[in-house]
Amino acid sequence: MHAAILISVLAFGAHADESAGNIADAAYKAQLRASPYVTAESCAVLDDPKQANLMDGLLFFLAKACGRQGEFIGQVESVDAGFLPPYLEPNTDLNVSNPAGDTGTTRTQSETSIERNPVTGTLCAAYNDSFHGVTQNVGFSGYSRSTDGGNTWVDRGAVSADDSGDPSLVWRRQDGKFYYAALRNGGLALFRSDDDCQSFVLVSQFATNNDDKEIMAIDNEPTSPFYGRIYIVWTDFGSGSRIYSIFSSDAGATWSAQLAISPSGESNQGAWPTIAPNGDVYVTWLKWLPPNGYPTGNIEIPIYRSTNGGVSYSVLTPAMTNKVNPREAAATSSCGRPAIKGNVRLLPSPQIVFRNGYLHTVYAYDPDGVNTGDVIDVFYRRYNPATSTWDAEVRINDDATTTDQYQPTISVGSAGQVTVGYYSRQLDPNNLQIDYYSRTSFNNGASWSQPSVRLSDASSAIVLDSSLATCYHGDYDQQLQDDNGRAHYLWSDDRGSTPDVYTDRTLVGTNYLLVPVTSSVAVCSPANADYTLNVNQFLGFSEPVTLSASGNPANSTVTFGTNPVAPGGSSSVTITTAGVAAGSSVIDISGLSSPGAVVQTTALGLSVSTAAPVAPVLNTPANNATVVPVRPTFAWAAAPQGVNYVLEVDNEPSFAPPLTYTATVTGTSHVPNSDLPSNTTLYWRVRSDNVCGTGPDAAAFTFTTVPLPGDCPIGAVANNVYSTDFEGDNSAWTLGAGSVGSSNWAISTARPHGGTNAFLAQDLAAASDQRLISPAIALPTGQDPLALIFWNDQTLEKNGTTGCYDGAILEISTDGGANFTQVPGVSALTDPYDGPISGSFQNPLAGLSAWCGDPQAYLRSVIDLTAFAGQTVQFRFRVGSDSSVGRTPHGWYIDDVAVQSCQSSVSDVIFADGFDPVVVVP
Repeated sequence: MHAAILISVLAFGAHADESAGNIADAAYKAQLRASPYVTAESCAVLDDPKQANLMDGLLFFLAKACGRQGEFIGQVESVDAGFLPPYLEPNTDLNVSNPAGDTGTTRTQSETSIERNPVTGTLCAAYNDSFHGVTQNVGFSGYSRSTDGGNTWVDRGAVSADDSGDPSLVWRRQDGKFYYAALRNGGLALFRSDDDCQSFVLVSQFATNNDDKEIMAIDNEPTSPFYGRIYIVWTDFGSGSRIYSIFSSDAGATWSAQLAISPSGESNQGAWPTIAPNGDVYVTWLKWLPPNGYPTGNIEIPIYRSTNGGVSYSVLTPAMTNKVNPREAAATSSCGRPAIKGNVRLLPSPQIVFRNGYLHTVYAYDPDGVNTGDVIDVFYRRYNPATSTWDAEVRINDDATTTDQYQPTISVGSAGQVTVGYYSRQLDPNNLQIDYYSRTSFNNGASWSQPSVRLSDASSAIVLDSSLATCYHGDYDQQLQDDNGRAHYLWSDDRGSTPDVYTDRTLVGTNYLLVPVTSSVAVCSPANADYTLNVNQFLGFSEPVTLSASGNPANSTVTFGTNPVAPGGSSSVTITTAGVAAGSSVIDISGLSSPGAVVQTTALGLSVSTAAPVAPVLNTPANNATVVPVRPTFAWAAAPQGVNYVLEVDNEPSFAPPLTYTATVTGTSHVPNSDLPSNTTLYWRVRSDNVCGTGPDAAAFTFTTVPLPGDCPIGAVANNVYSTDFEGDNSAWTLGAGSVGSSNWAISTARPHGGTNAFLAQDLAAASDQRLISPAIALPTGQDPLALIFWNDQTLEKNGTTGCYDGAILEISTDGGANFTQVPGVSALTDPYDGPISGSFQNPLAGLSAWCGDPQAYLRSVIDLTAFAGQTVQFRFRVGSDSSVGRTPHGWYIDDVAVQSCQSSVSDVIFADGFDPVVVVP
């Protein structure tokens, strides 16, 4: 069987036993899918196999948009050799992403990034999420939030509606906000969180030229001449595969010109930046060397440096050069690009961190030649800019096997704790199942005397996703060391038979660490801010530690209850706030041991308020606004010193409970997560609070929501002519004569809109005509608007952007079911038909306009029945599928069906109060 045809079948969920003709049909359909969002030049980039195979998130975007999924999307699942006995660690792995929120056939989370807000202690994790991207079609970037140091995580959903993943996350000290970079529409975009990783908004799109794998760094050193500057580096496939750099000095509002760092004509991918305290920017990436270049040439890890804030770069001595590009022969042949056993594609890109006077580097390569012994190991090396020299290379994985260790991450603590994380297959003699390991140096990477530690609690067999790029399991992860002496690791783990983001953490230290019990305090001036600071002890270290502070706000003082502190002890920290202006600060706490002069640092967050906030000023929806969406953007001006904002919406001006809607947010805008009542007059207000107290409510605004199709006008009431939620006796609904196929409409509990039941006609991978007929319903006269309203969920095979292969239609009968005619598209007041059903694959409904959301979550459909007033009607819900490729077990779900008319709330205004009394005149 031709490989492209096999991949197409996998990508569209066809059964393995389909006939060769059906497989050909599926391949043909895949070729017909195309998108208007890319140019011919963009699609032509896919014709260069070297460039295409180097791509990451950009490959998925172009393959879909250019109609070439069959060439680049698909997989062969790794063999599950059975789980080995678990090796338990003191900490329990946590799932950062919430698997309960993932439904459908694709739910891969991978390519992780993590950052911490030292003011609030919030941890924010970013990752690719194919459930959002493929199933929900709302962008590939997900994120999660922890407010308890990583003990628990909340999956916050998708970042945006149209990004393509490859996340990079940073926290910016200058404004205290998280920033999230991701692929978007073939280019690159920056998003910002104004509410401490609870939501993200688009800041700007800064590149638009077939760009891929962007990584970000921010200059968070207040003494740097470029403090606050955002740097992003990436691979631009619109100009070959050159590495580009860009920077912004105003939080992404404007950007510098894009600067090509790498020379033209090279094969490069996987750029990574870091920033030194003096503002120098270092960038590295993976380079395939001539004469062979990518994919068989040997590899190098170049190092470039900018000393002028990213305006220009100069080349330094490479961290590694002329090493064997790691790859296993069989997997590489199967994947069409360098890959390791189990058909996992491989990008051995480096990572760098500048800390404590050194540039720390990790990377991977084949240590003993192609198809000989070890395929890939992890290595560390450090660079001293003062002497322009590299120390000797260190092999990080200390196993005695020839199994794979790959995709390293690195972070460095202020006391010289260098932590490296990596995937390892050392527990599986078949070299297939993965675990996650870490290793730590406690002297700035000078030596690595401690052994590697297994972090994952269970080995897992890799599961590859047929909806993503061929052989894809993620190309990078990131880790973080916080101010509490913990290293946080993230990795993509398949123990639940689907890749999820898991995390674990280690406490790192050999002498002592400064660890706040509470890292952030909010106070109302003139109250003092009180903290407890533990001085954790390691390996019997006993030198007394003298504490000092810097960065505290003007007019404040910092005192320590015990100073110096013996390791293993603690001290109180008190910051006075009398006379301190309102605002947030990061206070740096340093420890100095004596006589060894070991320095450790941590940070304390301080938020000072001087009074309760005033009432916020409301902006939108404007007072007395009409035709307001049912999910409007509520916006208001920031209240001075406001921390939290309580939004209240109600249908009466007194705001008596229960409220129609309420939310507490930290930003100055909010979009409801559920629909407000349509065609309704509502009232809204906001109040703010902080540690000093709660401010007054803003004077309420009023607005009227948009009337939706099927709504009765103001002054009329809805008349429920007929309704069913399919929860009770459904015998009045019948399967129509003429149905064909291996299944028909049936009650399903898989995807109800409300309650537990919905009717479902599956989208079969064979020709079928499935018919469901309603009971007879007598329609009134003189009660317009008159409408059929139902909720429906569609997973039906689409044909490009304007047609259907499989589809659903609605028909109506006025003669007791003897004859049915299709309800015309103009009668669909919401969700019109998607397009005609193809006549190429024996669909019984060929040529008819139909619905074929692929997928479309539940939507309220409204059908105008005015033309049928006064008649008794029946409705026929009908699904037709063609001879190949379906969407089983899903298809067309319908639920909560109603026929509604509208009646005036006053029958006769002349006599509304009764007859006038008879007056007798004397």
